[in-house]
Amino acid sequence: MPKLNPLARSIYNTSQVCYLGTAKVLNPVGFTKFSMTKWFRRLAEIPGVRYNTPPGINRLHLPDHNLVPELHSYDFDGRRHESLYWQTSEGSTSASPAHSWQTKPRPGESPAQTALRQLYETLELPGEPSDYHFTIQNCNETLWKYRREEPWVVEHIEWFCWLDIQLLEACPEAITFDREGEIQYANVVAFYRLISLYEKEGYLTEALEVARRALRFNQSQPDFESLQERIVQLEAEDAT
Repeated sequence: MPKLNPLARSIYNTSQVCYLGTAKVLNPVGFTKFSMTKWFRRLAEIPGVRYNTPPGINRLHLPDHNLVPELHSYDFDGRRHESLYWQTSEGSTSASPAHSWQTKPRPGESPAQTALRQLYETLELPGEPSDYHFTIQNCNETLWKYRREEPWVVEHIEWFCWLDIQLLEACPEAITFDREGEIQYANVVAFYRLISLYEKEGYLTEALEVARRALRFNQSQPDFESLQERIVQLEAEDAT
């Protein structure tokens, strides 16, 4: 396994100026007005997310890269609900271009390389924060399966875990859901994967930092407490 680089967390140091998508809202009299809602033209335009398009990826060559969704509003169960619809060449759909995109393998590409390119291309397409989160998470899980045959993927897994955490800290609603009136968070693989990787390599301070960030999303409490105890114990041993 290649040596991990806990300094990957430096992606938190700066943020980029971004664009919050403006969706067209259809109203009963047929006119169109505009409303601010959480969709973005690409991942790099989310406030607080630092991400640069890799060489060789050109969003202008991707289908539906310039789509703008329509915002549909409706009342249900005493609450106001909103949903985005995207007008594609195949008709209207609630699935964003980022959610729908599926790349094709190229000659000479390994499955891991195809999965990586799938992620890079998806992050250049319009979508909601949840689309980007699940795309990153799914890619990481795919790459994890190839870590023995292609050890180079481990460094990418680490970096994308941090990218996912950065995204969720900027847009926590990507994993938020309501259960009987209480806000809940979906499990995030990035937290557990990074903690495990850093612990294995002996980066306990870095693992503790990941666990600390996970607490905001009601995750990794046992890891946080265990790591704190281990670090205190090691510091005490070093002092004697």
